[in-house]
Amino acid sequence: MNLTKSIFSVFLTVAFATTGAFAGYNCDNIEYRYTHPTKCNSQSTIGNRTLLTLAGGAALVGVGVALASQTSGDHGSSSAITNQNSFQRIALSSNIDANYAQSDIVNNRRIATVSYQSQTTNGSDIADSTINAIKNTAEYNRNHKQYDAINFAYANARGFSGKNTNIVILDDFHANHGDTVHEIAQNIANGANITDTGLTTSENKFASFDYIANVVATNTSANVYNASWQMVSTPDNNAATAIYNGNSAKTYADAQSYMYNLTSENFVNQIRNSAIDNDAIFVWAAGNDSQNESGALSAMPLAFPELNGHFVNVVAIDNYGQIAWFSNQCGVTQNYCIAAPGSGWNTDVKDFASGTSFAAPVVSGAIAIIREAFPYMSANEITQLLFTTATDLGESGVDSVYGWGLLNMDRATQPVGNPRIVLSNDNIVPLNNINVSGPIAGAIKNSNVKIAFVDDFGRAFKTNLSDNINVIPRGRGFDKLRENDNDSVVLFDTFEFGFHGNNLLESYGLMSSKSNKLTNFIGYKNEFNIDNVRFYQNARFGITNPSADTDNSIISGFSNIYTASAKIGTQYNDWTLEIAIPDVIISGDMYMNIPVARANNGQMVYSNIGLDLSTRPSVEYTMKYKHLSATYVVNPSYENEFFIMAKTTLAF
Repeated sequence: MNLTKSIFSVFLTVAFATTGAFAGYNCDNIEYRYTHPTKCNSQSTIGNRTLLTLAGGAALVGVGVALASQTSGDHGSSSAITNQNSFQRIALSSNIDANYAQSDIVNNRRIATVSYQSQTTNGSDIADSTINAIKNTAEYNRNHKQYDAINFAYANARGFSGKNTNIVILDDFHANHGDTVHEIAQNIANGANITDTGLTTSENKFASFDYIANVVATNTSANVYNASWQMVSTPDNNAATAIYNGNSAKTYADAQSYMYNLTSENFVNQIRNSAIDNDAIFVWAAGNDSQNESGALSAMPLAFPELNGHFVNVVAIDNYGQIAWFSNQCGVTQNYCIAAPGSGWNTDVKDFASGTSFAAPVVSGAIAIIREAFPYMSANEITQLLFTTATDLGESGVDSVYGWGLLNMDRATQPVGNPRIVLSNDNIVPLNNINVSGPIAGAIKNSNVKIAFVDDFGRAFKTNLSDNINVIPRGRGFDKLRENDNDSVVLFDTFEFGFHGNNLLESYGLMSSKSNKLTNFIGYKNEFNIDNVRFYQNARFGITNPSADTDNSIISGFSNIYTASAKIGTQYNDWTLEIAIPDVIISGDMYMNIPVARANNGQMVYSNIGLDLSTRPSVEYTMKYKHLSATYVVNPSYENEFFIMAKTTLAF
């Protein structure tokens, strides 16, 4: 009878420990549904001050403003652009993960946080089949060399189209030039709102700079201005002479006076006002005079430093990745200069369009893409992102030919630098330093928790939290070596009370806790003999009260954690066989306050969630001979273990 009672008590505890991890979800309880969401889910007149010339084409009567283009094979119509192909529709019809680039509503705030399956580089967060589907479309193949050069398909596959961005095209729309610029910008950023503003009269006379100033002044909602025209660049009239004029000691006042006289004070001031007051970005074509310096208008940020961060000078590369033969180089503008494809664009308006005119709208479209994806970024942050993520060309680093290098839309839409987490108390901790115990790891994996991290530019990206954790091995060998030392027990016949140590909730880094490693328990312990064979058993039920390291962790707290353990064994002479279930959590929750997005106003958005920590138990099989033992541990949340140890007492 005693044997039956003892065996029954052990197996009752084992069953309790085992089934507790699979207990039913209390989804009828409102508080439970809130804290366990993943477990309860179902499924005018134009002035005539300056005239226009076509770079590389027949010169009109003029004094130095040029459309930054090379033209040939012009068989297109001068009418408005039609039949625009939508890369965005192509991408979404290619089974794009619905999590990518979603703009959602969280706590009544619109958010735009890019979702990533893991922190990746080189576009590896996008399936090859998705990229191939985009590249195999007729529209992509039409200009595949240009799109491939800037890794456009990857940004497009992430679902971005430039929505909520206003681009103003300042151009000539009489000779299809402006229409081509518009079409290229639209192909890069199909969802952007693009406004065309003509700068020439019917006699092809170029608008006065004061007229252009008024255009800028009235377009207060513009985020990007595209200027695919330039002063003709000669050794006596270029960006360098605008700043230095042969005298390296030339002052800012001299340079500013030069720019005012070259254009107009109103023109420069309206550009400055738009940049400062409206956080607008001006994208300027470098010009097509095959010079080692860009046109003089590209020097504006050098004369007016407040334009830095609001100005991008663009040179053109050919289809071989080299500076195009016609393109001016960056020269003194290298610190805010970038390269983009500017040769051989095949458009609805022109069969073969080449020039820095057509490299500039590529950059304008890319800026729209970034603004949609990360609407909280300032103009200065966007331009620095473009520069930092560019593919280096020419000499290593920033150089006078290519500036920062070639626009790279894949890298510009991926995380830059080391991922970090912004806690709700504004403390910032690394993402890639999370070490947790098996029960915590299992709970995170089972609940598919997503967390928003920020990169070096403060941009928010989502990732699976489980992809960033390292499981701390249980190390049962060390536990068993110390198990008697860790216990403080009071016995009453076959019942025991006390506390013992455990590492069930051990965690460090982003999920560090002030875990109480002492578990209070009540247990049943018994042994008996049958002839020369000793049988023993032990079953315990425990409770622990861990606390969270809320200053440095996303863990905000714990409920009471209930544990159970059991073991049975038999000993014959010097041999012992034992089967045990070490401490297992049968009930208890961990609460976390995690960042889930960044709102359009730049504020981080947080969510409080609770995770059920009940887990499947580990099972230990141990064979002992005298003071030697060999143990094999089957762990459900991490690697299995096998260890041999010797434990004895030495007397001196």
